[in-house]
Parts: sequence; structure tokens; C-alpha cells
Amino acid sequence: MKRTVLLHSLVFICLAVECAAFGQDAKTKGKQVCPFSIVGLWRMEGTTEMTRMFFDFSSEGHVTLLGHSANALPQDFEMLGSVNYKLDKRTAPKHIEFITTRGNDAFLPGITPLDIIEYSDSSFTTRDPASGQQTRWVREQMRRYFLTLAARSGPDSGPALAMWTVMDGRNTKVDALGIQMIKDEGKTAPVFGPVPAEIYSQIREESEKEKKNNKDETAILRFELTQAEFEKTQKTYQIWDKYVRDRALPNRDAYLNTMEFLTKVVEGLNQCGEKTRLYKPTLSEQGEIASRYETPRRMLEYIRMLRKKNEELHISDVEFPWQWRPMIQAPGQ
Repeated sequence: MKRTVLLHSLVFICLAVECAAFGQDAKTKGKQVCPFSIVGLWRMEGTTEMTRMFFDFSSEGHVTLLGHSANALPQDFEMLGSVNYKLDKRTAPKHIEFITTRGNDAFLPGITPLDIIEYSDSSFTTRDPASGQQTRWVREQMRRYFLTLAARSGPDSGPALAMWTVMDGRNTKVDALGIQMIKDEGKTAPVFGPVPAEIYSQIREESEKEKKNNKDETAILRFELTQAEFEKTQKTYQIWDKYVRDRALPNRDAYLNTMEFLTKVVEGLNQCGEKTRLYKPTLSEQGEIASRYETPRRMLEYIRMLRKKNEELHISDVEFPWQWRPMIQAPGQ
């Protein structure tokens, strides 16, 4: 009996050590396999001539060299030149090449190869293979991204949606997908598809009324995304938007489609390990929602649970930066 207990104890200890080691290894490797996106506006840290300009990387392999313009949006910065660039791997690069037939203040004619020795969503570091000199590149915030999850319950159920808001200081772009009640030939039925932004406004208004009347039939959670999180969740949006357009939704039930869509969006968050900030419902908690509530109400309870777990992340309408502008200082200031 003692030998059995001892054996079980040793197995438990070994598993614990192995799990801890695996966890540490996963955290270490997590940042290495985290998808990288170079698209956007960057600047170099240092004191060279190149640190006095900004580098706007496009998804098509072009880099526009920009000079700072006071009180202007980055889209209006002075264009100083342009070059091409090439990554060996777009989402996990180890090398980058800058290609130009004519030299400029940043690059000599021909190909300028650099090693990428580390990267994150907000910075990356390059090393000149010839001189060994290292340079840190820092991302400048040209846009802000927000995700809103909202649902309302009612006599005939109610709407539920995921809404992306993108701000660049000039335009605000909104995409929303979910369920809403549509009247057709005198009947009201739930339909999954694109949702007008006005539906969120209606949910918000109902939420304000409920607060005054001590009711609780709405759930809203809005928080800010990193660029990587935005790109990840936007892929989910695009997939499901295509399902709608192709009439190829995975379920016949609109409520089931909405629930699956919302959980897929949430699953796509915090995959890179750079920010462990969003606490998601566990499988058992999701199972409890499914067992306790009818299908039309599950979206509401799911968002409500998310809000409860992440209350400190919620951005209210009062806190939302409606007038945000990406005012970027000149390099070195």
C-alpha cells in the first residue's frame, strides 16, 4: 500500500514538474510563434539620420519614408521617398531586405539585408549582419481598435452582436455581425447576418432604462484590441460574413450560429501570450450556460459572464475616446 502511494506521489510530482516546465516552455515559445504583422507606421530608436523619419509599411511590400509634420495626422506626413521590402516569413520573420534602385537618406542603392532577432506586436529589433549593429523599431499608433459584444433579451428574444470599431482620427469604421429580429410577411423571426450599428444603440438605450427600473435584460462588454488581436478576430468576422453571403451557415438555427460566432471571436483573443488580460469562460462554465438556459438567451448569459470576469476592461460610453486623433511627436522629442 505504501509503495502504491509512493508511486502515485512520484508520478504526480513528475507530472507537476513536467507541466510546469511545459508551461514555461510554452510561454517562452509562445512569443516566438506569435504571428507578426509589420504593416503600419514605425520609427527607429537612436540618433542616426534614419531615426528622424517614419517608415510606413504596406501589406503589398512597399515602405513609404515620411517626415514629421506638426499638428498633422500621419496620413498627411510629408513623403520623403519609398523603397520595397521583403520578409523571409511574413508572420514569423528572421530576415528582412530593403530594395531600392536609387539610394536615399535611409538606404543605399541595391539590397540592404537585416536580421530580425526579436519581435512583438509593438516593436522589433534588427541586426546588421555585417557590422553587428542592432536597431530597435517601435510601432506608432495610427489607429485604435475596439470590440463590443452586446445582447438584449425580450419577449421574442433579442439582438446579439459582435461589433468592431476602427478609428484613425479621420474616419471611424464599424463592422457588426450577429442576430436581429426581422419582420417578414407579418411574422418576426431571428436572422443571423450583418447588423446595423443602430442595433447596438438600441441595446445601449435599453440598458440605460433597465438601470433606472432595476431590470437586467441586457449585457454589454467593450474593450480595446491590439492590432494583432484586431487582425485575428477580423478573420473570424470575414469567415462568417462569407458564410452569410454564400448562404452556407453551419447551423439552421440563427441562435446557434450567433452563439458559435461569438465564442469563435472570443477564442481568437490573447493567442499570442503578450497580454494575458481577457478572462474567458471555461468549458464547464459554457456548459452550465447551455444546460441552464434556452438557446435564445445563451448569448446574453455568455456576454454577461464575460463582463463579470473582465469588469476592469469594460470601456463605457463616457470613457470611450470619441474624438481620438493619432497626434505623433517628431522623433527624438
